Amino acid sequence: MNPREVTRTLVLLSLQRALLGEVFASLRAVTVEWSDSMVKFWAYVDGPSTTEDEESLSCVSAEVAADFWPGVLIDYEIIRCDAPQAIPDSRTRVYSRRETG
Repeated sequence: MNPREVTRTLVLLSLQRALLGEVFASLRAVTVEWSDSMVKFWAYVDGPSTTEDEESLSCVSAEVAADFWPGVLIDYEIIRCDAPQAIPDSRTRVYSRRETG
């Protein structure tokens, strides 16, 4: 393994660690895509996101960025997807909240 390679393990562990203490009640799921120069995650929220929710996701992004080296772009997107609507995303899932129904 090249030490400058953005691997599945590195991405998933980085995001899961970054989510510790930042998961909020309306966060339904987090998915991710990556390459050797980019990591992007999508946060699916139930209802409108609050300023505090957006700050939490900004913190997640900053924590992920700290795990990588210069030249790896970290980006994210917040998508409203109210329950019980299915989350239309086939990317790698990093987090899912438990939902009934």
